[in-house]
Amino acid sequence: MCDAEKPVTPTTTEETPSVPGWVEPALDTILATLPFTTDKLAPLRASYLDCLAGCGRAGDLDMEHDACRKGFLRALVDTLGLAPDATRTLEQQLEKLELDISAQV
Repeated sequence: MCDAEKPVTPTTTEETPSVPGWVEPALDTILATLPFTTDKLAPLRASYLDCLAGCGRAGDLDMEHDACRKGFLRALVDTLGLAPDATRTLEQQLEKLELDISAQV
């Protein structure tokens, strides 16, 4: 007789990192100014938030946030064709958001 396989249970108790609760609404306000539908922005938004959440464990938040922002902007330009002027404006808004996050950590 074969033994039934037991389901694998995670062995870590570490919580999934997340951003402060005010960050998502603030980001949504910023993204609402872009000329793209929410469904097109959703995967890129989620990726950016995941990146920011992972920064909580990093030693240099400014450098880590910079990498998240640049990756997000690159994805918006490459995937959705965000215009250069809109990219610069968005970058400034994201920098301010990230500074606010860093100030609270």
